Amino acid sequence: MAYNNGGYNGGGNRFGGGSYQKRGEIQQKATVQTPHVKLTDQEYVDRAENVIKKLDEEKKLLTTSKIRNLLSMITSLYDEVRRSTSDKLSAEAMSQIQYIRLHFAYEAGRDKNVKAFVDEADILRHIKDIGDSKAQFMLFCRYMEALVAYHRYHGGKE
Repeated sequence: MAYNNGGYNGGGNRFGGGSYQKRGEIQQKATVQTPHVKLTDQEYVDRAENVIKKLDEEKKLLTTSKIRNLLSMITSLYDEVRRSTSDKLSAEAMSQIQYIRLHFAYEAGRDKNVKAFVDEADILRHIKDIGDSKAQFMLFCRYMEALVAYHRYHGGKE
């Protein structure tokens, strides 16, 4: 005898007990997001090392060329901003930073290891934290350099 449970796949008992999920729907895992903490001059190196260690433990390290390509998007802007005498970023620099953020999101969508890297390093939120602050941008660049350095130190994939 078949029971109609109103289109729900409940599993468990004949009355459809269990997880009231409609047929065809995929249950997504709840992701636990760690609280966002802004970068500081005192801890960005330790944070970068911890990110790379965790990705290495999970076997989710990027290739060296991929992580260097991500860094290269930032370095040309870094040189430009470093020469500026203002404490605030120009509108053009802020626009380029938004493009970098977009590019990181795109690359993360294309490659699961890049996504793991971007998420674990909290890169998208750190880019948002830059705002118009030259100092925050310079700190973000140093953080990215530290990520690359520890990636290499911990034997990042070729």
